[in-house]
Amino acid sequence: MKKIKSIFRFLGLAVFAGVTMTSCDLDLLPLNEVVLENYWTNKDDVEKVLTSCYVGMQQNGWVTQAIIWGEVRSDNIAVREGSGSSFVTPVYLQNIIKGNLKQNNSACNWGAYYRVINYCNTVLYYAPQVAEKDPNITPSILAEILAQAKAIRALNYFYLLRTFKDIPYTTEPSIDDTQNYMLPVTKGEEVLDALIADLEACKNDARRRYASYNMNTGRITRNAIYALLADMYLWKASDYKLDAASQKQAYQNCVDYCNLIIQYKIDEYQADSEGLGLQTSVDPNIYRTYGYPLLREDGGATGGGMASARAYSQIFGAGSSFESIFELTYGKLDTDIKNTDVSYMYNGRDASQNRVVYLGATTNLLPSKPTTGIFINSESSLFPTYNDYRAITSFLYDQKATSFFEIRKYAESSISGFSVGSGSWDPGSSSSMNIRSYNTTYEPWIIYRLSDVMLMSAEAKVQMAKLVYPEWDVSQAATKTTADADYAQWAEADQYAREAFNLVCAVFQRSNPAMRTSDTAGPSFTSSNKISNLAAMEMLVENERHRELLFEGKRYYDLVRRARREGNTEHINKAIQSKFDEAPRAFIIKMAQLDYMYMPYAESELKANPNLHQNPVYAEEEKNNKN
Repeated sequence: MKKIKSIFRFLGLAVFAGVTMTSCDLDLLPLNEVVLENYWTNKDDVEKVLTSCYVGMQQNGWVTQAIIWGEVRSDNIAVREGSGSSFVTPVYLQNIIKGNLKQNNSACNWGAYYRVINYCNTVLYYAPQVAEKDPNITPSILAEILAQAKAIRALNYFYLLRTFKDIPYTTEPSIDDTQNYMLPVTKGEEVLDALIADLEACKNDARRRYASYNMNTGRITRNAIYALLADMYLWKASDYKLDAASQKQAYQNCVDYCNLIIQYKIDEYQADSEGLGLQTSVDPNIYRTYGYPLLREDGGATGGGMASARAYSQIFGAGSSFESIFELTYGKLDTDIKNTDVSYMYNGRDASQNRVVYLGATTNLLPSKPTTGIFINSESSLFPTYNDYRAITSFLYDQKATSFFEIRKYAESSISGFSVGSGSWDPGSSSSMNIRSYNTTYEPWIIYRLSDVMLMSAEAKVQMAKLVYPEWDVSQAATKTTADADYAQWAEADQYAREAFNLVCAVFQRSNPAMRTSDTAGPSFTSSNKISNLAAMEMLVENERHRELLFEGKRYYDLVRRARREGNTEHINKAIQSKFDEAPRAFIIKMAQLDYMYMPYAESELKANPNLHQNPVYAEEEKNNKN
């Protein structure tokens, strides 16, 4: 008989066993030393542990690590300086921001992710056995349960392989102490292929939708799996060692899955079967012009006057919005867990209502107050227009700030009372920040949303155009004819480029309503504002993802994906160095190596698992430090 062990060794890390839950679930699950075979008896047992897969991503610092791995290492984050300890970036985060990352940094801890993976492996191991005992688990219900567990497992492994590259990989649960989990690493490419194959086999077993709208965003659906597959194919294609045909096919797969999601959202908008009032909340101008149902942002006169950010309030304030594909929902489904991870990292309060703020936004995001007449892809500023709602809702611009801005995204449940349009631009002051209280820190953590999916598709299409006809230029449209030997290739690339451009325009214009009547600062296919070739298109897409997805755990992975595609770190190195006044020479040397883009394995893991060997870049650094 197998018994639940209170503590076990998993991949060299001590974590709680897959069926020994966190405090909120102790009343639902068996105590230590309960015979496992006596626990897994019915559908309810399976669903409780499946719930723990979701809860595990809400606890134990899972979101904190997602922010560190996807944001803190990027060019978005700066060290907060100040006198109060709760307002100063902790030393371990300062070291990462400054490029001084070592294996003893707690940010290297992957325990929260392997804990969730083990919950999933446990469900996948026992659910089929329980289905043989309980007729309530029909074949379709079993398939749906397994699809959820596989998707969550794949998501966690995807975070790990993007962060550490090569990782320990197993699909077996840790059940008792007779198992050996001191595993060597598996190549990241092999893990990715295994995850894709797993999801391809179960993608349509997941529910298309749930009865509860909150569950449609807080639980795995087909759209959530499609979004994850699109992201995985985009990562797979962005490998300079992959042959062109394989790259193009992976990019096409990414586009195909994005299209499934986009079409679903179009159908949902047109039907509005949930009675969400989508005909008024979706921006009619964006839908009419570009064909995409994005929520309306502008809540006030675009020619001046006080405005509010409607889309922000629905997406990041209330959560479970129409645009959400998959997010961690707090205080809405099975638990009353607070999102203190995001609250503490960005702009929150502790249980005593004291402010706790660990991170700041780099002032390079907006080095000077925008003016009219600046091109959208101007290299001088990420936000070249004077009324981009994302510059207002993501951080608090302060012309006097010298080292960091306050982060607003997620910290505020709604944002209003600012001026846009007519050349004016006034995001308010720090005193106007409506920071959530500790008792209301139920902000979502969004993993996939519609505009993210649209921009994944845009990125894939630009790269497909480069593979088909890298010399594409918008001016060629006036001279190309079907008589040209390369016309078919040019026409294919031209279609990809224009479709990508349309996707970017829709996302950009939603947040820049004052630009709808003028393209002075908006994107257009003209040589005057430099968006005329595929290199410019590539930067246009990257910058739009940067603007749209600020502080959502995407930026660093976007930079790494480009480096993988180009086979060098020139671009990511330049981006990250931009937040330093003067980058240390040692950092510049290390960042020249592709392997330095990834995190080192934690020192504790190396000591516990003799089959785990340090990333060569960090191993050499540790060796030099000891000598």
